[in-house]
Amino acid sequence: MKIGTNLTLEIDDMDNDIKRFKCRVVEQKDQQLYIDYPINTATNRTDIFPVGTSFRVFYVDDNQMAYRFVAEISGRIRGNVPMLKLSYDHTSVKKIQRREYVRIDTTMDVSLKDQQINTTVVTLTADISGGGMAVHVPKGMTYDAGTVFDTLLVFQVNQGGYQYIFVQAEVIRMKEEVDHHHIMSLKFVSIDERDREKIIQYCFEEQLRQRRGN
Repeated sequence: MKIGTNLTLEIDDMDNDIKRFKCRVVEQKDQQLYIDYPINTATNRTDIFPVGTSFRVFYVDDNQMAYRFVAEISGRIRGNVPMLKLSYDHTSVKKIQRREYVRIDTTMDVSLKDQQINTTVVTLTADISGGGMAVHVPKGMTYDAGTVFDTLLVFQVNQGGYQYIFVQAEVIRMKEEVDHHHIMSLKFVSIDERDREKIIQYCFEEQLRQRRGN
C-alpha cells in the first residue's frame, strides 16, 4: 500500500446502519498505517473515534485490484497534520476481485445522450461495475453496437445524499427482455479513474448490503 492511497472505512452505528468515511494513507510502518482524519461521506465532516475503534477498510491499488481488511485505531498523532494510527494484520488483507468483474444488480438513475442524433433517454440500470453497465430501454428503441452515449449516473449515498458521475459509454449489445423492455449492455470508454473508483466502491458497499439482506 502506497503513501497517498485512498481508503474507505466502514463501521456499523448503534442502529446497525453503515457509516462510511474517506481518508488517505500518510505513512506506513510495519503493520501500522498513519491516516489523516477520516471524513464522513454523508456529512463531509470528521468524526471523533476512541482508541480501539475497529473498521472494515477497502482500497484499490495501482493495478486496479481491490482489497479489504479489518483495522483498529491504536493511537493518535498530534502535529501539523493530525493523524490516526491504524493497526492491522497483513495476513488479513484479502483481494476482493478485479474491478472489471465486480458487478452487482442494482437500480440506478441514468441519462443517455446519443452523440450522433442528439437525443436523450432517461432510464434505470439493471446492473453496474467499474467497467460498464446494463440498462433498460423501451422495446421500440434499438441501438447499434458501437453507439456512444454521453452518460450521467446518479446514485444514492449515505443518508439520502446523491453522487453524480459523467462518463462516455459504448453499446456492446442489446438483448430482448419481457415487460416491454430491452437490456442494453455498455462499456465505459471514457471515465475519470477517480470516478471509476467511486463506482467500484459503491459496488463493494452495495454487495455487502445485499449479503446482509439490507
